[in-house]
Amino acid sequence: MRDLLCALLLLCIATGTAAAQARTAADSTSIGRYPGFDRFLAWATVWGNLKGQGVYTCEEWKRYAEGLFKNADRNHDGYVDAQEFESIQQADSMLKGADLAYFDDNRDGRLSRSEFLDKPNPFFVRYDRKHTCQVTLDDISDADDPAKKKPGPGRSH
Repeated sequence: MRDLLCALLLLCIATGTAAAQARTAADSTSIGRYPGFDRFLAWATVWGNLKGQGVYTCEEWKRYAEGLFKNADRNHDGYVDAQEFESIQQADSMLKGADLAYFDDNRDGRLSRSEFLDKPNPFFVRYDRKHTCQVTLDDISDADDPAKKKPGPGRSH
């Protein structure tokens, strides 16, 4: 069932909506050759919607990220150093170009579990407009509908 929902979701993404087709190649979340293709949404199908109900949660993301961290921490010291971080980059294509320094808040050259897990996931930054740590298919659809976008702080309609 999950595979069927993922396939349906990817088909919807590939065909795109009118709003998605209006995006330009400069949109950092889409791939230039594939207007309407949202790499963050495709990525979410890797770690989220585990119950197959069209809901992506922060808990699902953190469970997935925890697995990445645990597998990378080969010496089991509770930290991921630069060499161990390479295994995270290899394990997840969205993190392939990630920089350890982005996660390393205290600049000690290694990541603690909290430094890695507590960084905002760009999928939730984009789609969790209600800040509930839960994104539904309706939230995803609403994010691409200019009429339903709510102005953020300091922005007007």
